[in-house]
Amino acid sequence: MNNHRIVVRLCWALVLCVCGVACAADKPNIIYILADDLGYGELGCMGQKKILTPNLDRMASEGLLFTRHYAGGPVCGPSRACLMTGMSQAIGFIKGNPGGDWRKENLRPQDVTIAEKLKAAGYDTVCFGKWGLGPQGRSGYATEQGFDHFVGYDTHVAAHNYYPKQLCQDDGKLDLAKGTYSHDVFTRLALEYVGREHERPFFLYLAYTIPHSPFNPPDLAPYADKDWPTTYKRYAAMITRMDRDIGRLLELLEEKGLAANTLVIFTSDNGPQSSYGKGPNAMTEFFDSNGPLRGIKRDVLEGGVRVPMIAWQPGTVRPGRSDHVSGFQDMMPTFCELAGVEPPKGIDGISIVPTLRNKPAEQKRHDMLYWEFIRMLPNGTAGGRQGVLYVEENVKAVRYGTKGSLMLYDLDDDLDESEDIADRASALTRRLERYLNEARTESELWPHEMLVEGWAPGKGG
Repeated sequence: MNNHRIVVRLCWALVLCVCGVACAADKPNIIYILADDLGYGELGCMGQKKILTPNLDRMASEGLLFTRHYAGGPVCGPSRACLMTGMSQAIGFIKGNPGGDWRKENLRPQDVTIAEKLKAAGYDTVCFGKWGLGPQGRSGYATEQGFDHFVGYDTHVAAHNYYPKQLCQDDGKLDLAKGTYSHDVFTRLALEYVGREHERPFFLYLAYTIPHSPFNPPDLAPYADKDWPTTYKRYAAMITRMDRDIGRLLELLEEKGLAANTLVIFTSDNGPQSSYGKGPNAMTEFFDSNGPLRGIKRDVLEGGVRVPMIAWQPGTVRPGRSDHVSGFQDMMPTFCELAGVEPPKGIDGISIVPTLRNKPAEQKRHDMLYWEFIRMLPNGTAGGRQGVLYVEENVKAVRYGTKGSLMLYDLDDDLDESEDIADRASALTRRLERYLNEARTESELWPHEMLVEGWAPGKGG
């Protein structure tokens, strides 16, 4: 081979190398951090006064804080299914929590997840934490749904134990030493993963279980000396521990030079959980967990489904606040657009890339957002709740059972949804009633009949 040909080949190799680096840079790393049952008002940047969250507050000051972001559902299962598939509760397969039936938390082979789409786009995909969309050995399990690597809880019930003997690890088990706090395991694995060398862009789904019950962290720092009920100190300590570890992750990204090309999103899967202590919502009220909103976990009121969201990518996501109405279903098309692949057909999410890139004029908007909650009642029947946000008018319609009267709230003037204006807006009420009657696709496991009887606030909520 003569010198000329050697030079030509070296030049082409250099071109391909540079192109490869450029192409990789065009696809940001994505880290999606999901808290479990964190309320709208439980971060300092959202008005919290008692629980310390300095790192998430810093993340919000350096990133974009979404004040009108909505979880996929008022409880874990449908919310996470909405996130992974880009399909809301109206059209998604998983419409409620499993209630002991693994089929009700199991994604099917035909369901397409964010991880599958990003993997096809050349991403490494890992999940640490609470999966809850299919047990090990079933089609819905994390490594069957596009994740290259998974360590965590496969089911919701398993995730109720912070000190397990084992966690799922891909197709096997990870043995833990006695007294190991699982949250710390997920943090360690996330830091180790981000800290290694990466040849390809990566998607890290860090699904923390904090602050879901039980409240039993390894210590009470920094609240041990507070004159609070012990349960409240434990709860606050859990959130501050999570905040500390997210700060460590952000610092590592900066140290490794990855921050500029890594989109980090933090949010919660639904509103704050039910009361602990005296009174109907004692701890929620003590911490003002839902801020200005009414409702908690399991409610289709704003407090049950509106959650804080922070997007952070220095140099790309401009700091500020956004009142753009977005939901979990929007993550699928957003991440697909960033990765340069088409999202699945038939989803109802809308990419928020224009908002992340500070191009509001290009941002498409939702017409309606839908939620529901079904619970088995003591008499053996099911009771249901439905809610819909009509985005253009900024009104919320809520109905307890399909036989119940629709209540309508003007969120511009009545954010805590305390004044029913259905009688004063009859045409709008009828329109949203029709929507609730027609929007929901049928489900073998969550049939429409389960929504007939009402389940109003005060009934175990």
